[in-house]
Amino acid sequence: MQPLLDICICTCHRPEQLRRALESLSNTELPDGVRVSVTVVDNDPAQSARPLVEGLQPDFPLPIHYAAEPRRGIPFARNRCLDEAQSKGADYLVFIDDDEWVAGDWLQKLFGFAQDAGGNTVVCGSVISLLPASAPDYYTMFFSRKRRRTGERLPYCATNNVLIPLAEVRRLQLRFDEGRPFAGGEDVMFFTAAALQGVSILHCAEAVVYEDIPECRATLRWLSRRKYSVGITLAQQKLLAGRGRIDVFASALLQLVTASLTCVLSVAASRQRSRAWLRACRSAGMACGVLGAESQFYRRAHS
Repeated sequence: MQPLLDICICTCHRPEQLRRALESLSNTELPDGVRVSVTVVDNDPAQSARPLVEGLQPDFPLPIHYAAEPRRGIPFARNRCLDEAQSKGADYLVFIDDDEWVAGDWLQKLFGFAQDAGGNTVVCGSVISLLPASAPDYYTMFFSRKRRRTGERLPYCATNNVLIPLAEVRRLQLRFDEGRPFAGGEDVMFFTAAALQGVSILHCAEAVVYEDIPECRATLRWLSRRKYSVGITLAQQKLLAGRGRIDVFASALLQLVTASLTCVLSVAASRQRSRAWLRACRSAGMACGVLGAESQFYRRAHS
C-alpha cells in the first residue's frame, strides 16, 4: 500500500482564510506514489469551522476530516493534529497555516524532495508574505524570511509549511509543549528538540505557500509585540541548546543597548529607526525570557 500523507490545518475564527486555504489544496497537483488526505482541527470551542468543512466534504477531491479541539491554545491544536494523523495510520504529516494558500506544484515539490532525502527528514518549504497596500514599502523586510537554498540544513523551522515523518515523532515521542498555550514559538521548540536528537531538517525552496498580511498586523505596534514574544522563545531555545543563563542574558542586554542607541540616533530615518526598535523589542524579550517571563501573544485569536 502507498504511504499516506495527511495535510493538517489548525484554525480558529478565520473562515474566509480557511476556505481559501482549502480551495488551494483542492487545486494542487498530487505527487505520485502517495495517498493524500486533509485534516482541519478547529480550536474554537463553538466549532465555528465545522459547517464550512462538512459542506466541502461531498465534492472535495481529497478525503477531508474535521476535528474539534476545545482546549484553547495552539499547542493543543497541533498535538491534536499529530494524534489525528497517526490515528489514520499516516506516514507523513504536513502543516500549513489557515491563512495561507499553496502553489499548484507545492506538494509535488515538498514530497518529492522529502523522498529524495530518504523519507525520514523534516522538510520545510518557502513562505512568501504579501503586504497590504497601506503598509510602508520598507515593512517588507520585517515579514520576509531569510532566503535559503534547497538542501540547506536548518537548526529548526516552523509549522507554516513543513513535512514531518511521523516515524520520527513516534521514535522520539515528540509533542508540542502545552505548558505555554498562548505564548507561540512552541513549534520552534518542537523542531529544535528534534534537531538536537538527530533529526535532519532540510529546506526546499521550490515548495511555496503564500500568506496575506492583514492591515492589523502591518503596524509597528503588532510587530513590536511579536518581536518581544519571539525574543522570549529565542532565549528558551538557546537555553535548551545548552547556553548558560548568564551568557544569554548578557548577550541580550548588549543587543538591547546597541539597538536602543541606534534607535535614538536614527532620528530622520524611519526604516533604520523601525528596524532598530524591533531589534530592541526582540532583545528585551530575550532578556526577560531568561528571567522566566512568559508571552501571552496568542491568548486571543488574531485576525
